[in-house]
Formats: sequence, structure tokens, C-alpha cells
Amino acid sequence: MGIKSFTNNAKVVLAGFLVLSLLVWPLPLGAQEPSLQVLAGSGIPERTDGLPENAGFNTPYGLAVDNQGRLYVADCYNNSIRVIANGRVSTVAGSLKGTDLYGFPLGGLVDGDADQAMFNQPRAVVVDSQGTIYVADTGNNVIRKISQGKVSTYAGSGRAGFRDGSVRDARFNAPSGLALDKAGNLYVADTLNNVIRKITPQGVVTTYAGNKTGKAGYRDGSLAEAEFNEPAALAMDSQDNLYVVDSGNQLIRRISQDQVETIAGTRGSLLSGTTYIQGSFRDGPQAAFNFPKGITVLENGILIIADTWNSRVRAVLKDGQVVTLAGTGENGKVPGSLYQAVIGSPVGVAYHNNKLYIADADNNVIWQMPLNPNGIRAIPQFAPPSEEIQIWVNGFRLELGPDNKPFIQDGRTIVPLRAICEKLGCQIDWHESDRTIAITKGKWQKVL
Repeated sequence: MGIKSFTNNAKVVLAGFLVLSLLVWPLPLGAQEPSLQVLAGSGIPERTDGLPENAGFNTPYGLAVDNQGRLYVADCYNNSIRVIANGRVSTVAGSLKGTDLYGFPLGGLVDGDADQAMFNQPRAVVVDSQGTIYVADTGNNVIRKISQGKVSTYAGSGRAGFRDGSVRDARFNAPSGLALDKAGNLYVADTLNNVIRKITPQGVVTTYAGNKTGKAGYRDGSLAEAEFNEPAALAMDSQDNLYVVDSGNQLIRRISQDQVETIAGTRGSLLSGTTYIQGSFRDGPQAAFNFPKGITVLENGILIIADTWNSRVRAVLKDGQVVTLAGTGENGKVPGSLYQAVIGSPVGVAYHNNKLYIADADNNVIWQMPLNPNGIRAIPQFAPPSEEIQIWVNGFRLELGPDNKPFIQDGRTIVPLRAICEKLGCQIDWHESDRTIAITKGKWQKVL
């Protein structure tokens, strides 16, 4: 991508303010423009295995990648766990046995062989190093386990409630997020109980963080004093810090050294008649989210957030800044350049080998986009042309001084060629003898 002035007028004039009819030239400044593409899913809400472009999902939700690079999907309304591997989509577990009055596949709580087992709107999946799959079976209020072709109920009685104790006696209420630590402890975002639960390898369920009242609220502090508002997703980093998408509070929280703290997002006013905080959108250090539902953490500590109601994918950088990686804010389905791609409702995210995967519940697809953890940058957020002229190069905005601001005159856009070139590390020379401009960078040169 070259250099462009983004305005409503196709004619760009350079004055040096120098004059030319168009400012787009092939500077060797970056790689091919990254894009958002559909990895799998026809968009039709059905359960169909096979080639990724023909496969059918029905409200895909949580994602997880195992150590072999296989991508697992909690296919929520298909009541199934799917996997994308070796160029195909297949069903790991879950059977379809009829539909309800609204035409949705019937859910159930049936253990046994993977192809005969039944789930009820699973929303999260996580895989341990041995390949055992754990599922937040949200509609059944239990945690399930898939191992060696068998499905079993790992924790929970199947009745909604709030009870600690053995995995058999414990009760959950719409669990929808999972994470594993190095010791094999499984953490659960117990969404409608407004707490984070912990299941030890020995089969004991405790309330890890949250005040046990079951009421939604907001408070940082000790594990026992902290308050959450419908926590929706979890992620664990390499240091066993646990990150929580606190959806009803529009916040991203971190649990570290037995303390809960808010690391991204701001709380506004309550939505009338609810316990939810009003969602919004804003990048920067005082960011705002709109009912985020998914999270993953990169090896360098950067967080990737599925900002569901904003129809965007965001990143929380290590300095606390929040940037937008994909999505315009419109709800739709438009693949292509990250600057223009349109997403529906991103609800799950997973990362593996410089690729980010996004579960889009509205469009029934899994998106894929390139992601370099050490080169994360925001997509352009353009202001209206009447408000401000912006100049972008390979995804970065050029900030020009007050004496070099572009402007519109007589329907033409005037931009400072010399200032732009110097910002890009180019040398620019004006030759009066033949009235030419030479722009040089290394061995490359363009004469105008």
C-alpha cells in the first residue's frame, strides 16, 4: 500500500506545498496489506462437516487451539464440539436429536460415546496438554470432559445453583468461560453466579474469586471481596495470571497474587432497569467496551478481546492502551482488508502460530487474520473528510506539524509533499532546471 490522502475528492494536489494530480507511489515500506478472511463456515446455520467452505455452524462460540494446532469450536446452538484440522471440519462430540418449537436443535445431558452424547448450548472449550477437552456446557449448568472418545460430566449436578464441594455435588449457573493453569486446575467463569470457580485435579470445587452472594457488582481487591457482573470468558497467561472478561461491567480484569484488579475498560452509567453498565466504544488508555464475550492472551502478554456488541476485535497492550485490530463497528459480513472488513458478533478468539481465529456468532463462521504479537497496531479510525484530512501509510497515521496540515482549496486537497517524504525517511530534491522533483530512499527513486 502506498500513501493516500483519504477524502471524498479523488483528486489530490501536492504543493510544497508542491502540485501533482495523484499521490500514490510504490514505496517499498511494508508487506502486503493484511486481511480478514473466512476460515470455515458457509454461513448457513446448520451442522455440516467437510471442507471448511461447505461446513455449517450454528452460533459458534468459544475457541481453543491444542498443541498440534487443531482448532476446537464450541458450536453453541448445534450442541456440539467441532474441530478444524487438516483442511476439514469434523464433529468431535455431540448428537442431534430433533428440534424445539423454534427450530433449534434440542439439547440434552447425556454422557457416553462422543457421537451419542448430548450437550446444551456449550459456550467454552479448553484443551490440556494430554488432549483432554473440557467444555462449559452452559445450558446444562455443568462442566463436561471429552477423553478417548467418551464424554462424561466432570463437575456439576445439572441443576442451576451455587454450591461448592465435590465435583458431583457442586452447582453452577450458566458457566461460560474456562481456563487451565500449569498445575491442572480448571477455572470457570460461573456467569450467572457472578463469580470465578476453581476445580482442582482432585475433584474439589471452590469459589476462587467473588463474594459468594451471587449478586452482580463491581469491586477490585482481595479474592473474597471482589465483585463481578456476569463474567463471560477467561484466559491464563504463562505466569498463571488469570484474565476475566467482566461482560456486564464492560471491563477486563486480572487476578494475580490473590488480588483482583481492573486493567482495561471504563464503567459508565447503569442501563435502566438492569444491573448492566452501558456499553460504548473508545480506544486508548480510557477504553470502552460493549459486552465483550471472548479473550485470549498472547505469549508476550498482550490480550485479544472479542468486543461483541461493538462488532470489533480489540487488543489490550502491555501499557494499558486499547487498540482496534479489526471491525468497523458495523454489524455485517465483509471480508478483506482489516481497515474495511466488517464482522457480525465476535464471541470467541484463539491464537496460534501468527494467526488469530475469531468465532462470529451472527454470521455462523470462523474468521482468520494474520497477527504478529510483536507488531500489533491499530487499524485506521478515519475522521469524516469535512472534519479532518488524514494521511496513512501502511496502517500508520502520519502526524504532521501545525505548519504542514493538509487542507482543501477549490475542491482540491493540498498536502505537503516535503513533510510527508521527510516523515518517511526519504530525501526530496527540487530541480529548477527541468522542473522535476526527485524522491529518494536508499536505492529507490521516483522522479515527478
